Amino acid sequence: MISRKTFYSTLILCLGLVSPCAADEARFLALLQKSVASYEKVKDYTAIFHKTETDEGKTGPEEIIFLKFEKPFKIFMGWLNTKKKGLQVLYERGRHDGKLVIHKPGLLLGLAPVIFLDQNSPWVKEGSATYDIEDAGIGTFLKDFDRAVTAAKKQEKLTVTALQKTDAGEEFGVTFEDSAKDPVYFAYRIKVLFDAHNHLPVRMELFDWENQPTGIYFYDNLLLNVGSDDPEFKKQINRRLAKAYAVPDR
Repeated sequence: MISRKTFYSTLILCLGLVSPCAADEARFLALLQKSVASYEKVKDYTAIFHKTETDEGKTGPEEIIFLKFEKPFKIFMGWLNTKKKGLQVLYERGRHDGKLVIHKPGLLLGLAPVIFLDQNSPWVKEGSATYDIEDAGIGTFLKDFDRAVTAAKKQEKLTVTALQKTDAGEEFGVTFEDSAKDPVYFAYRIKVLFDAHNHLPVRMELFDWENQPTGIYFYDNLLLNVGSDDPEFKKQINRRLAKAYAVPDR
């Protein structure tokens, strides 16, 4: 038996009393809240992360990265392609004096298998001047996106369009009309795909205020709550870096 609310909502849609845009927005907002609730149940995850960014009109190569994330904020990234292949980066909020722990084959002639670098190091930021490790991961995007959507809805700046629904999930186009880049709005327009099974955002495409693409981000083979003994992660991480990952600071 369907609820009275569901019955009347369906009736209104059938009678054409709600515009397609309003229906898209309602479905999107409901799915976004499912996504937020779903992420609250996540303790950790691994994925093959694809990243392609555009800066000043120049699009860089697609970077493919093995990624592991643990709450509250512990992230490992190992590059699988491009000139960064073999590079591995570990960051844990509140540890190692806020520095990145880095392993790269042949670095310093192999005399220092692991080094600690400041997040603002030019070497770290090479190829991405605005790079911030704290921006990485599904949770940060979801938090920032939810905040921007909430603000845009309140300010009547939100436009939502349903783009496609497949076995993989639902994709929406979200535009923050009459907005400007500030601490709330990190993009003018975003295309986001929510996974059909876990409702998490697994593909995001960002556009700036000239409606030009700035980045495409895709989480492939996303596995949730794999735990610290995940065999694939153990296979990927360098053994010296694994010690820094596991051993608390003294």
